[in-house]
Amino acid sequence: MPMALKADISRAALADGTAKPVDLVHLSTQTLGDRELEIQVLGVFTSQAGIYVNAWKAAKGAEARRRAAHSLKGAARGIGAWTLAEIAEQAEAPGFMGIVELEAEVVRVCDYIRSLL
Repeated sequence: MPMALKADISRAALADGTAKPVDLVHLSTQTLGDRELEIQVLGVFTSQAGIYVNAWKAAKGAEARRRAAHSLKGAARGIGAWTLAEIAEQAEAPGFMGIVELEAEVVRVCDYIRSLL
């Protein structure tokens, strides 16, 4: 039986309602288990995520929107916010129309982070 990919596991958990907005195991590996660093990283994420969304909305051109979405995607991947990272990746493309979905996922991730802190 082939090993499931992290994205497959994430989609299955999302489908059955057990998904958490942030993969804390991934975050722990990124911070080498340093709890203080995890708290700092999550705090920075919550303060920056809205800035990236607002930059995307205020952007005058496709390249500026792509950069804002790319920054959000990288930040989301860094903490293990896989669903948000996927939506942000879609927002990098010209013609993205899912800003409401992107904003809702940012709120969901940030609310979850605040519940942890």
